[in-house]
Amino acid sequence: MSNENNSSSGPEGTIPVDYAIQLAENWRNYLVTSQQEFNIKSFSIPIIDFKNILLYNPDAEAVRAYIGLESPNDPKTAKLMLVPVVDGKDILVIVPDTDGGVGGDGQSNVYDMTQPCPPECDTESDLCQ
Repeated sequence: MSNENNSSSGPEGTIPVDYAIQLAENWRNYLVTSQQEFNIKSFSIPIIDFKNILLYNPDAEAVRAYIGLESPNDPKTAKLMLVPVVDGKDILVIVPDTDGGVGGDGQSNVYDMTQPCPPECDTESDLCQ
């Protein structure tokens, strides 16, 4: 879940685009340099992420998921970032609407309130065994 330092002015569940880019870069660097095992089994994704993706991206034909790390060397800080896709392209920012919708330079459209398993697990699920 994003903290106060990484809160976004976008819809609930979004994180700032520059923070999302850093998380994804941390993940790529971890894969290249680490000798550690990545043991995250799943991610819990709040329904509000899906609701807002559909609400603010009615033309989206898909959602792309990116893995990121909050801490560059700690796989336990894994995040799953969700980005709406329109015409095959990631829509990282909600573009301002001239009719008074989203204002300013736009708002983040990268969603992440996910929690990795472990530690947030359904230990009784057959998928988690």
